Amino acid sequence: MKRSVLKSGLAAAMATVMMSCTTAAHAQTTGNTKYIYCQDDTNTTVYTLNEDGKTLTRKVKYEYKRNETGQVIEKKAYRWDACREIWKPAYLLTVTPGISETKLSYTEWNAKKSAFNDNKQETIYREDCNTNLLADTQNKK
Repeated sequence: MKRSVLKSGLAAAMATVMMSCTTAAHAQTTGNTKYIYCQDDTNTTVYTLNEDGKTLTRKVKYEYKRNETGQVIEKKAYRWDACREIWKPAYLLTVTPGISETKLSYTEWNAKKSAFNDNKQETIYREDCNTNLLADTQNKK
């Protein structure tokens, strides 16, 4: 009985998400928390299924930018502020692809300055002659 109620609640939640999400939605369970993912080519929004099994709570949202070949070159993350009912920026991940190396730059949102400039980190992934990936991480001030 409990399982069928949960399945019907999850189905109702998925239907709600599908109405607002045109491309794809799927569910995943981690422990007791059920996550609902709504995604298309440029956005992914993550919800949790509430205890009533019928409603969702927004958690995080990701926005993607792609280059001309379709590779993701930027990922912005937002966290849901339930009190203000707005998406608040969290971090920015920038990918700079190269021939034998790829550079990943991570920066957190600075609310006081309204900019991505806190906790800057850069990792360079290089490919050696055996196609092994070697990483070099640097923290920047």
